Parts: sequence; structure tokens; C-alpha cells
Amino acid sequence: MQRKHRHHPPQSAQAILQQISQVVHNPDRDRFELWVAGDLVGVLGYSTEKVDGETTVTVLHTVLYDEFTGHGLGTRLTRGAIAYVREQGARLRPVCSFTKHYLDGHPGLVALAPA
Repeated sequence: MQRKHRHHPPQSAQAILQQISQVVHNPDRDRFELWVAGDLVGVLGYSTEKVDGETTVTVLHTVLYDEFTGHGLGTRLTRGAIAYVREQGARLRPVCSFTKHYLDGHPGLVALAPA
């Protein structure tokens, strides 16, 4: 009787990038950074202010190097920022079009500031 060898399908580039990427909060520069294998490949910039007595985090922009787009890394970066906003008990104002689009597809993740 012959054994069949099971071959595991190779991991996708997206899966590998997700595994080796890391989101780091850099409060001194008001941004979240996306690092892949020791290289800075993207940033999500924000500002924080008090509006009507509540902390509001405004996401200004999300930028990735072109070769890293299309692999879910922008989403990973956005999720990192949203987690931070939630931990702070703050509201989010998404000026960034990428963040707006993400929140449209995932309503209720975080309290939104009035436009």
C-alpha cells in the first residue's frame, strides 16, 4: 500500500506579510507605523484633541509603499489605530478615505465623532 504524501499549499504573500508585520504606536510622531521585517513600510497619521469635553482622534492619512498595498496591511494598520482609540475611550473622526471606507464596512467598531 502506497502512502499519499500530503503537500500543504504554499502560504500566500498576504499571509506571510501579515505574520511578519508589526503595528507600532509612535505617540511622539502622532502616528502608527507598520514594520515588515525591520523596514518601515507604512504610516497612519492622526491628531488628538478635546471636542465637547471628549477625546477625539482624527485619522488624517494612511500611507503604504506601493509594493505593500493589496495585501491587507493597510487594514492591519487601521485596526491598530481603532484598537488604540477604543482603549482610550475616545471617539474617532476618520478624515482619511481608507479609514472611512473601512469603517463603512465595519460599523459600530468605535464611537465616531460628529462630522
